[in-house]
Amino acid sequence: MRYGDLFHSRRIVWLCRAGHYSAGMTPLCPIGIVACMDDSPTHDLIQEREGVRFFSLEKTRGRLGDDSALNEVVPCVREELEAALGEESGDRWVLAAASPSRSLANFASETGHELFANPPELTAWLNDKVNFLAALDDLGLPRIRGRWARLTEMRYRETASEMGTSFVVQLARGTSGSGTAFIGSEQDHAAAGARFGVAPVWVAPDLGDLSVNINAIAMEGGVAVSCPSVQLTGLSMLCSQRGMYCGNDFVAARDLPAATVGDVVEQTASIGRWLASLGFRGLYGLDFVLDTSGSKAYAVDLNPRWQGSTAPLTLAEYKAGRLPLAVADMAWRMGALGETEVLRLQDEFIRPVRASHISLRCRASGWSEVAGNLRPGVYSRDLAFVRPGLRLNDLERPDELLVTGGVPRPGARMGPKAHALRVASEQQVMDIGRLRPLPWSEAAARMLYQALALKPVEEEAAR
Repeated sequence: MRYGDLFHSRRIVWLCRAGHYSAGMTPLCPIGIVACMDDSPTHDLIQEREGVRFFSLEKTRGRLGDDSALNEVVPCVREELEAALGEESGDRWVLAAASPSRSLANFASETGHELFANPPELTAWLNDKVNFLAALDDLGLPRIRGRWARLTEMRYRETASEMGTSFVVQLARGTSGSGTAFIGSEQDHAAAGARFGVAPVWVAPDLGDLSVNINAIAMEGGVAVSCPSVQLTGLSMLCSQRGMYCGNDFVAARDLPAATVGDVVEQTASIGRWLASLGFRGLYGLDFVLDTSGSKAYAVDLNPRWQGSTAPLTLAEYKAGRLPLAVADMAWRMGALGETEVLRLQDEFIRPVRASHISLRCRASGWSEVAGNLRPGVYSRDLAFVRPGLRLNDLERPDELLVTGGVPRPGARMGPKAHALRVASEQQVMDIGRLRPLPWSEAAARMLYQALALKPVEEEAAR
């Protein structure tokens, strides 16, 4: 099968958080327009090489906030989007979303364009941790011992005697660690209480920082599951606080016990069948926390959408000459592939890939302005620019780095904790035995921050 012939004459408007996600999709999917949050010279390179047009929230507003602004993209760029769709016959365009958006659903309803996305109401329900944790119990899957409570009604010493001296509290909803706090003292408890107020939180023992992430497709007749990655969170070298997402390491996942990987895959398939029973269709992901021995996995977060890990996975699968899971999802959703054809590829989806991906964030408080001028493309380990590039295919040496993922333009204004840029490679980032990043990645992060030259600016100036 020639995968590039899957979609025939259709053209796709794709909504996603970060425009560079499209780099792994455009060689095989007829994406003509990307509506996204960020603006970047990476987009210029994709447009120059492949003719994809980008409509960006950041470009329109002149600043980039956090991931919660996704629903604002379509209303913000609607005028440009309607003009572009009106340039050609509208019956060739279909709408698709990497992450569900109520505003995109409204746009599809108002304009009559076909939309391939799960109902926003369903994904909102699935994003509620109350419903997910209840499902784990119903499915008989492992769940970390915990309970719902209000911090205002708790005392640190009493909770520590029940959960251990270090425990985790989480709001029912949150992204990139925004609804999570780790408590190991009276001071931590007081700070979390001030932050979360009277909202109910899930309280559970702190099992540590070894986390695994995985992607899969939920279909009516089965579940296709990818290879997992070690999830990178809380790395100070990336200005990431504990529990905050900052990348993925598929290479390090090869150091996990085979039995643990198998258990993660089985739990993922079980949860996918549950999702399908609710009417959910398509790509989803899961975060698992491993116990201190690394032998027992607990699902802790459900992501009913494209994940940060999906981008490096897609690039690695494409380089390996395989049909990427994300492309298979889009082809199946649009009727270009049948469920049987997708499930027949399961052995390919589960095969390990060589890819890693770190995400540099802005500092946790205050706005920043980019004073440096980085070009998207291939760099040497000492951060010398080698050549323009978009994909892992552009790497010619094992120690080369691909600077991508929303590389900001000089003068860009970026909010607290915003993703500044991402670096993809085929190298291992984490030593999972010591739970520490390898020296090369620390050096790369340090040089990239120096090259970005982020300067603090007043919030009013950022507006």
